[in-house]
Amino acid sequence: MQHQEEPEETFVLGPASAGRALRARFGTFVGADYLPGKTAMRDALCERFGISQLEAEELCDALEASGALRFISTPDGEGFHIDSDVVDEAA
Repeated sequence: MQHQEEPEETFVLGPASAGRALRARFGTFVGADYLPGKTAMRDALCERFGISQLEAEELCDALEASGALRFISTPDGEGFHIDSDVVDEAA
């Protein structure tokens, strides 16, 4: 009787994984103007997952469209809020 190896689980990178990675890297707030903040998050995803800038931008756009990533203005300044609840729901 031959022993069959179980196939390895395939990791699929989607908005939930990207959101968790951004939250781990930046916390729940990325204090930056819109374009520099989005660029920092894009670059963080490229570095973390070894993906292209386009793929990372598309993940950021998907997070923004889902409400997991929102650009907000506070008395202390502007930046992106990474909503933990929305990121966790997408998982």
